[in-house]
Amino acid sequence: NHFNVCMNKGLDRVLIGAYEEQAIRPYAMGNFRDLLGATMHHPAMMFYLDNAQNTKAGFQSDNPKNKKRGINENYARELLELHTLGVDGGYTQKDVMELARVLTGWGMPGPRALTSGNGTWATFDERRHDFGDKVVLGQTIKGTGAQEIEQVLDMLAKHPSTAHHLSYQ
Repeated sequence: NHFNVCMNKGLDRVLIGAYEEQAIRPYAMGNFRDLLGATMHHPAMMFYLDNAQNTKAGFQSDNPKNKKRGINENYARELLELHTLGVDGGYTQKDVMELARVLTGWGMPGPRALTSGNGTWATFDERRHDFGDKVVLGQTIKGTGAQEIEQVLDMLAKHPSTAHHLSYQ
């Protein structure tokens, strides 16, 4: 249950099977970094921990029904606290906010992706991304876009607190 999502939360009811088959099972007995990346990039996780709503401050959508209205730190906090470093892993609220900025723009695939045959993985919308530099756990993350999360996932997977947290569990 380390990377759990709940089927009782809306759209995850239909995504949970694909999440287990595509993001958990292929990586469960392999490299932790690969598993971490697979869960992060799956729309079930994006939806469950609200990152699909995470967007740069001040973003205005053309669609008035769009709920993407600013920073949402839910997934960033869970990524640090539950999935990697642990509650006492040495991160601060500032790290949570900076990681939330790294995660801006990541969300659910749009209708075109669903019909293209590649609709099972999260997508990156650069219009919603904060391209400013960020500092996570004392390391500067240059505002390059989608690649930022890969740098942070590498850092988190190698962090000593992650090893401690995972072995404790």
